[in-house]
Amino acid sequence: MRPKFLIRIRPAPESPPRIPLADDPGLGFACLFTISTPFYHSTPTEGNVRTCRQRVLQELLAIRHSREFPKNRKGLMTSKKGKRVGERLAELLMASGIDRVFGLPGGQTLPLYDGIRRFPGRISHVLMRDERSAGYAADAYARISGRTGVCDGTVGPGATNLISPLAEAFCSSIPVLAIISDVALGWEHRRTRGNASQALDQMDMFKPVSKWQVRVTDPRSLDAIFSQALRVATTGKPGPVVLCVPDDVGSTHVEFGPLPEVSNAASYPRFRMAPDPADLARAVAALSQARRPVLLVGGGGHISGCYDQVKALAERLQAPVISSISGKGIISERHPLAFGVTGTFGSPVARNIHREADLVFFIGCKAGQLTTFGYQAPDAGTPLIHLEIDPEEVGRNFPGSLPLVADAAVGLDAVLAAGEGLQPATGWDLARYANARARWYKEMTDPAREPTAPLRAQAIMGVINEYVTDTDTAVADASLASGWAACYLTFATAGRRSVAPRGLAGLGWGSPAAVGVALAREKRGRILHFAGDGGFSYSLQEMEVMTRAQLPIVTFIFNNDTLGWIKHVQRDHYDQNYISTDYSHIDFAQVARGFGLRSYNVTTLDDLRGALENEQDATGPALIDIISDQWETPVQGLFEAPAESERERPEREPATAYSA
Repeated sequence: MRPKFLIRIRPAPESPPRIPLADDPGLGFACLFTISTPFYHSTPTEGNVRTCRQRVLQELLAIRHSREFPKNRKGLMTSKKGKRVGERLAELLMASGIDRVFGLPGGQTLPLYDGIRRFPGRISHVLMRDERSAGYAADAYARISGRTGVCDGTVGPGATNLISPLAEAFCSSIPVLAIISDVALGWEHRRTRGNASQALDQMDMFKPVSKWQVRVTDPRSLDAIFSQALRVATTGKPGPVVLCVPDDVGSTHVEFGPLPEVSNAASYPRFRMAPDPADLARAVAALSQARRPVLLVGGGGHISGCYDQVKALAERLQAPVISSISGKGIISERHPLAFGVTGTFGSPVARNIHREADLVFFIGCKAGQLTTFGYQAPDAGTPLIHLEIDPEEVGRNFPGSLPLVADAAVGLDAVLAAGEGLQPATGWDLARYANARARWYKEMTDPAREPTAPLRAQAIMGVINEYVTDTDTAVADASLASGWAACYLTFATAGRRSVAPRGLAGLGWGSPAAVGVALAREKRGRILHFAGDGGFSYSLQEMEVMTRAQLPIVTFIFNNDTLGWIKHVQRDHYDQNYISTDYSHIDFAQVARGFGLRSYNVTTLDDLRGALENEQDATGPALIDIISDQWETPVQGLFEAPAESERERPEREPATAYSA
């Protein structure tokens, strides 16, 4: 019989209790630990025993690891047989289709860096100026490339800096692989309060912002763990995964076998699911009865790539297409059935279509707060179809929605096949809406209203839109910049031509995201980056990366010396009692020149046109600092009193700073 491990707790000299722990995990000898009463300051309890058991098992794991992988005085492995785990990790990344990693080095992540160094031309590392920026760049890279974004961070401060970017990716359903380091396996008892340098119990903090968190404790399990990490990140509703490689494991030399079959494993969506036939029949029947159906597409449409299917169904039904900010570009924005972005940051024409529809078909869309005006559009009782890969999302915000649990492209293919007899809707006056949209855009962007500083953001966007080409990609920072880009830029070609952080919506996403997008586009076409002065200040250091890599990024700063959204809320909901919203002025053009960018100070629309003429064929980064009005907003509903009919609606939820 194999021996048991025992622990002896001595509350008093006489008759110590014996508590069995666990079977021998491979050491082949008995072990006895003696812990004195002062360690607990009390007599033995069930909790004390549990703590002892955990401590002992951690020590046993460290003993087993040290037997199998002998260490030198620095704690690193002395055997030189095989290759380092860090090199194997670089090979796995390349084999799965990943060619870039974003991050900053730490002493404990150097095995990965050395592995990447060994494969020039096949995989590269992009040195960012902050781990948050590395995560944001990986997120944006994944959105454009269709492959999992990869970032890295060292143990402790590097790992904690990845929380915000992983939260954005998690809430936006973007696959990101975050590779972090950790203290050596034998140092678990030194993890807390910084006893081991930079150490803390870091894995649990990633649970709310990632789909899976895994630590590699045995180097021989790396291949299997890596394959599973990508599988989790790219299947179902995509999202981030955290892969932790402790310091000593990363430096271990191991004789690995052949690489596993992971070809294109980083691409997403990895698997595509078809809808239930009964659900499909109900959805088609509902579409056949609708007189004013509308297709409302979210970011899941881009993940699925259902561009042809959305266009085909819209044309068959003669139904208008509107989108969330994340769904912008799901159809050519010059198509007669395209009516732009709806929701808090949308246009009033799209809002009216949204509210007047007698059936709303949500496609790859969470139907979240900002897209649905605080869950108030469509009106209660309006029939809804919800095509979504995640069954948990169907009916979350609008109970009673007809479910279509499927990949968006596969689901729409099924609708088109089952609905061959669907006829064009008869209830829409599309010409009226098209004329209203044209009038609204012309009025809002009219340059004659205020031709000099501070310029209206609407007029600024109208001029920029004149210079947008099909090879450009827009990147908008959070807050009002997202709304300006969503409402006023027009892209003729369907596709993900515009990205914004709509998951967590944290300021500072824009600059590093522009880096990720530029590299995903492989410098083909300009990246038009929009940010307010407040948000840009979060990550302006990434201008150095833009210059170092000579990325064709043109940054537009709406410089109004204030946190606009917050100041607007204080004006309209806090009796104009302003606090902590105003900054002193920064000349961002001068700052940009210090980073090596071409830069322009703009106070008139003619200044802006001159800068845009110079930057039509950008070969490196540039910044255009525009003095803009602080009171203009793209937000709908935030500062309006609700209509009388809405005030009386019993189902209306309490207003917040993000809804009327």
